[in-house]
Amino acid sequence: MVFDYINVAEIHNTTIPSSSILTNDTLLQIRTLADTHEYNLAYNASDPIRAMTGATLAAQIVQALNTTVAGAGKKPINIQFGAYGGFQSFFGLANLTQANPDFYGVPDYASTMTFELFTNAAPSPFPAPEDLGVRFLFHNGTTGNNSVPVAYPLFGQSNTTLSWSDFVSGMNKFAVGSQSAWCEACGNSTGVCASPTTSASGSSTSGGSGSSSGGISKTVAGVIGAMVTLAVILGVEATIMLIAGLRVVRKNRLTAGARQGNVAPKA
Repeated sequence: MVFDYINVAEIHNTTIPSSSILTNDTLLQIRTLADTHEYNLAYNASDPIRAMTGATLAAQIVQALNTTVAGAGKKPINIQFGAYGGFQSFFGLANLTQANPDFYGVPDYASTMTFELFTNAAPSPFPAPEDLGVRFLFHNGTTGNNSVPVAYPLFGQSNTTLSWSDFVSGMNKFAVGSQSAWCEACGNSTGVCASPTTSASGSSTSGGSGSSSGGISKTVAGVIGAMVTLAVILGVEATIMLIAGLRVVRKNRLTAGARQGNVAPKA
């Protein structure tokens, strides 16, 4: 991507070719176009499948925090690394753009999303789920002493803190955490998504992609298509042989003819 190339060059190189044309206005325009392009690739409200990365990430976040809750804090931290596309996908799904329009932009290098599990109850013994809360924090770029993560409200709400149950409920509205959920979201019913039970006609019990509107399964239709293609190829070959006066002979007859001098064998 043009923005990535120029951005890396601006960060790491003392000088870059044609740097004179990279004015502040030009750099801002390139960055703005990149923000729009990448966000719309990662998320589109009318095309939810684009945000599959964010949906699977959401499920992993809930699973990681639930491990801490179910294990009474035995696994207090979980760390993941990923590309900015996953960030933007999650930003769209969690409606963080309503909290701050900066979430439409491409995150800087070393940006962090943090999901903080906390309680106002006594920390020992480990609090019950109803006493737990969750906060989402984000920092754009490298965190330092003078720049720390900021809490933002999830799911278009105004409060930056959510109860554990509300957080799980909100995330599960778009989280994809299993193969069956992935298959349903993608609308796929073939391969690993195929139903293990099939009817006598060969179509899936769910009536999905195993059959066509004409009552012929896609598998049968594929075989018919292959046979028709083969028949066409053989027909063309036969026509060429007829016009050119060619004929098909056995290999042993061809060899015998060559020995008798009737046919000149190829080198």
